[in-house]
Amino acid sequence: MLAALLYLFTPSAGGAPPAPPASPAVVLPLQTPPQVPSPPPSPPAPPTASVQNDAVSPPGVGGYAVMDPRAPELRPVLQAALAHILPARRGRGKIVSAQRQVVAGMNYRLDLKLRDASRWRVTVWRRLDGTLQVTSAERHD
Repeated sequence: MLAALLYLFTPSAGGAPPAPPASPAVVLPLQTPPQVPSPPPSPPAPPTASVQNDAVSPPGVGGYAVMDPRAPELRPVLQAALAHILPARRGRGKIVSAQRQVVAGMNYRLDLKLRDASRWRVTVWRRLDGTLQVTSAERHD
């Protein structure tokens, strides 16, 4: 085979094209390199909340997102929660943690510590018209 290739590329002395080789040339098919399967994609990292400008961004769509318990939008929500828990007297309480969820309006889930040291988890729904409604209140002592 090598002799046939050398014959094809050897110039002739008379300037005429070289004669074909005595035996037909062997044509080899091109071989593609073997396909190596790519590794499966790694699962996405779980979303995390990040603090930016004294507010906390949500980890994803549809669930509760952590928020700053000192956010001004929570003042009327806290008052509605306290009025529901302590309807007979004006109570005082501190928001220990707060979360919000976008619904038809906004749900706020507050963990409260009252002056009497009792602990509560209260969910308050802010409707689209701005009115507040306590949808659940549970004591956690």
